[in-house]
Amino acid sequence: MFSPLNRVLLLLLCLLALPGRAAQLSLTLDAIRHEAFEADRVQITFDADRRGEADIRLGRLRVAGVEYKELRLHCSGFHFDGRRLDCPTGTLRRDDERGRDRPPLPFSLAYRSADKYFEFALRDAEVVDLSPLVKRLRGWKPEGRVDFRIVAQGGKANLHLGLRGIAFASKDGAMAGRDIALTLDAEARKTREGWDWQASVDWPQGELTRKPWQRAAGMRMSAQGALSEDWLDVRQLRVEEAGVGAVTVSLRWDRQRDEAAAGGLVTEQLDLATAMRNWVQPWLAELGFPAWRTSGKARFAAEWGDGRLRRFHAGLEDATLADATGYIELRGMHADIPWQDGVPGTAEFGIAAGRFGELPLGAFTFPMHIDDRAATIRGLTAPLLDGSVVIEELALIRAASGWQAEFSGGIDGVSMPRLSRTLGLPLMAGSLTARIPRIAFADGNLSLDGALAIQVFDGGITVHRLRVIDALSAQRRLLVDVTARNLDLGMLTQTFSFGSIAGRFDADLNELEMTGWQPRRFAARIASSPGDYPRYVSVGALRDIVALGENKPGGALDKVPERGFGGFGYARIAIGATLQNGVCLLDGVSREGEGVVLMEGSGLPAVRIIGYNPRIDWEALVARIREVRAGKPGVVIE
Repeated sequence: MFSPLNRVLLLLLCLLALPGRAAQLSLTLDAIRHEAFEADRVQITFDADRRGEADIRLGRLRVAGVEYKELRLHCSGFHFDGRRLDCPTGTLRRDDERGRDRPPLPFSLAYRSADKYFEFALRDAEVVDLSPLVKRLRGWKPEGRVDFRIVAQGGKANLHLGLRGIAFASKDGAMAGRDIALTLDAEARKTREGWDWQASVDWPQGELTRKPWQRAAGMRMSAQGALSEDWLDVRQLRVEEAGVGAVTVSLRWDRQRDEAAAGGLVTEQLDLATAMRNWVQPWLAELGFPAWRTSGKARFAAEWGDGRLRRFHAGLEDATLADATGYIELRGMHADIPWQDGVPGTAEFGIAAGRFGELPLGAFTFPMHIDDRAATIRGLTAPLLDGSVVIEELALIRAASGWQAEFSGGIDGVSMPRLSRTLGLPLMAGSLTARIPRIAFADGNLSLDGALAIQVFDGGITVHRLRVIDALSAQRRLLVDVTARNLDLGMLTQTFSFGSIAGRFDADLNELEMTGWQPRRFAARIASSPGDYPRYVSVGALRDIVALGENKPGGALDKVPERGFGGFGYARIAIGATLQNGVCLLDGVSREGEGVVLMEGSGLPAVRIIGYNPRIDWEALVARIREVRAGKPGVVIE
């Protein structure tokens, strides 16, 4: 018995066998159904004069849930006998205006009806030539070449994809690739809902950007999941990168909305430096956090859905964390940081050592309380030299404008001699205690609410209106007012290599502005405090004060011996300086003609110090101060 299709084929073969010139013959099939594909409105055309040549038109072809329309294939070496269709050498194009503008794609095709064997391959095709067939390529400006082969039989399919020299970019620039070489091998099995699949990818060359991430080649991936009309499910995607570690990702992609509906990741032990730089830091930057340098080992896990992060967990082992400027550094860190949307929790931290600038910190541990909008540390005392840093409250807060921070606490009982040695400063006497009511960090700027009170040099220093603009950049800008009252001049002059001065002093530093820790402007004044206390100044101190105000060698003070002379009494000492545009304007107790009185003497002999150069280049004044601190002033006056 012959089937209707075989009867048609038998008729066609008889016609082809007739002598003479045969007319062009055409065979039309309404549909071909296979587990791997569906084809509708299939038309095969050939004639007797061109044996082995045929044209095939497909009104619709559907493969793996993707639909292609109006395809035209030309075959050389064509064979079709009802049971087998072979097209070993062919070209493929879309049969519309858009498709006719592109070169045809080279392909081969084989089909057997008995065992439903199907094979289709593209060889060394230009990726851009696929754009008439693959709608998603349009607008991506693709470059490079591709090999593609799919084999399907009995509800199973195998796919191979090879890419070479691939480059592309989305219209908004959020996703792009450059010089990519990649191979993909996949297997799939037909199910009631669609396809179950597994795949492996080798990516040895090129660079891929998916903002905020940018990844270089040198990765291997393996995955398994399912594909249906509505969903692409990646149940397990394992990504391995040499020298870093491995991460396993799951993803549910909504094909109708073309967006991720849910997903998650969990890592094995990772090299923290590379993982932070490649994976975490770009995400933190999107949230408004500054850059950080890291080392050590880490583990991460996360889960997201409905467009937001649902759960997150991080673990650190023997880690180092430092800001990009190197000002803050924490070493020997361990951490266990869980977070769940809508559920308050507690993270545990431990630090073996650290520093802020040149200030070292000792070991300490602390809990951090975490909820949806804030992470908070309360009641922490950390060792600082022979005293401590006290954190009454430190909070990271998620606001509408980004992440913000608040701090209140202070420094308690730090020895000034030990602190000054640590910071490489002249030796200071006394101890340091500071109270910080509240410091806030927002939009990259640091600001002090209220006043910072410091007890040092047996007196008090108060910091007002403190602001640091771009606080975590190398070009940070500091603005502040400082007031000092009743400080011990003996302690101060001993510290900074002045000759000896007995007494008390007040100081005001207003509108100080520094960029990159270099002063740009200020209005400063140091003056003896009111009150009844011993007031005298040694010959060495006189020389130092004179050196700040003048720039000419020699003078009567050179004839006065330092040893064996008790010094001079004074009624008032005052030195003022206003910095603007690189020039420092000096002021003092009062003005006398063209000069500025820096010290009014008392008793016998009474000594007055007058400076006759009230305009001094700032760099020159800094050089004089350095000489004074070194104990070798180069200038005096009478």
